[in-house]
Amino acid sequence: MIYMQLKRIIISVVLVITTCFVHGQDMVQYNHYIANQGLLNPAYNGTRDVISGLLIHRSQWVGVEGAPMNQSLNVHGPIEDTNLGVGLSITNDAIGFTNNFDAFASASYKLMMDRRKFISFGLQLGVSSYVYDGNKAITEQYGDPLFSGKESKIGLNVGFGTYLYGEDYFAGFSVPRMFSNNFDEAGDVYKNTLDFKNMHMYLYGGYVIDWSDVKIKPTLLFREVYGAPLQFDVSANVLLAETLWLGVSYRSVSEMVFLSEYIINRQFTVRYSFDYALNNLNTYAKYGSHEISLQFDFTFNRRAGMRSIRYF
Repeated sequence: MIYMQLKRIIISVVLVITTCFVHGQDMVQYNHYIANQGLLNPAYNGTRDVISGLLIHRSQWVGVEGAPMNQSLNVHGPIEDTNLGVGLSITNDAIGFTNNFDAFASASYKLMMDRRKFISFGLQLGVSSYVYDGNKAITEQYGDPLFSGKESKIGLNVGFGTYLYGEDYFAGFSVPRMFSNNFDEAGDVYKNTLDFKNMHMYLYGGYVIDWSDVKIKPTLLFREVYGAPLQFDVSANVLLAETLWLGVSYRSVSEMVFLSEYIINRQFTVRYSFDYALNNLNTYAKYGSHEISLQFDFTFNRRAGMRSIRYF
């Protein structure tokens, strides 16, 4: 009996949290958001002046059944002898009985404001797939209409952004998804609609402080969507011995994040982060959330020092 009651409580908590994510913050969140800007902002793609790729896996709220889990891939680079950049982003996000899959192609145009300052504008276009499989639910009442059946929807989606950066600072604004899948009660189906109230807007920036042999990178990100409280992430990272970044971050939904990044060489960088809820959620998600990623940078020109001044 105790086991069954505990299971019901956990399922209820997950459903409540899932509802919050579906109708409010339903975009994938990342701890290393500055390193993942190609997924966050199409204007970032192509600004590193090399072919750059990023592969991410995130397991959120480990210990809670049906908790979010996602994988993402972003590859981008510049078009030589032009101000254009292109990119490809793929994201698979699973939470509870739902699965979201996005595939986007992006293009950016970069303008030089002066010798050391650039601004980039970007657009992305792709497809978003939404699948809800209520048949996976375990219910006390067989054939519960709330969980029976399977719904799926595929539709076009677009996003845009702008990105300003120099040698030691950056700032960006983006709306990665303009369309969303909303449930139409009249037709009893999901529809892919242009919903301004459900658009997620991101505003972020950071600065690299060069302090003798140590570099410090404070960053700040705001997330805004109608019907949900304004969320922010504030973080600070320190570069040690030119190869190891260590940092901490605080998320306004009451989470602490521990960040690490190891620069293997000019081509490969690996990152790991661990975040832990500071509220009652940690009673169930006892093992926190884990995020690991691998980044590679490559250029045909073999330009020396191709990452010497870019820390974002």
